[in-house]
Amino acid sequence: MNRKYLYQMIFACAVAAVCTTSRLQAIVPAAVNTGFAPQKAPEGVEWSRFMELSIKEAEALWNDQAHKGVRFAGWNWKWRLAWVKLCALNPKAGAKFCDEILDEALTDKALVVRAEAASAIGDLKEGSMDPVASRKLLAVLRDPRNRRNDVPVMAQKRAMYSLVKIGHADSIRAADEVVSRDSALRLHWNKLK
Repeated sequence: MNRKYLYQMIFACAVAAVCTTSRLQAIVPAAVNTGFAPQKAPEGVEWSRFMELSIKEAEALWNDQAHKGVRFAGWNWKWRLAWVKLCALNPKAGAKFCDEILDEALTDKALVVRAEAASAIGDLKEGSMDPVASRKLLAVLRDPRNRRNDVPVMAQKRAMYSLVKIGHADSIRAADEVVSRDSALRLHWNKLK
């Protein structure tokens, strides 16, 4: 059996609701059946299959891994980024598990995951004037981990852009106060308003 095909089958069974452990064991020899490993970086075929999941399949995978004790922080950073992208691409991403993913992603240890989550929330909540989402984005704006050598990086810039997209007036005023003390942020903020 082709090793690449084998991994495709393992991943397909990990996310498909109809695939049972016995069916997986019938397809994959016991010596090779290591199952899906979210702690390892995805291969190209895994990433592609993952991004094609329906929201129902994604939720089944999320719940399966949560049942096994694997929470968001336990996934490889590339998988965490994939989760954020998947939730952002799906217009029905208001699913509870996607809200949980995006909340955790805003404080993730990987900068690229935090930045992608800030953008995703802005896209999903655009025009909603959502005060909760806006407060979370303000926290990203204030988070010192989102700076390198005292220069703002993509997470802060994306948070500002998302705040403007959401349009919550009180949060925009609060962001004005935060950026007023920082010339680099102020320059970017003035372009957005």
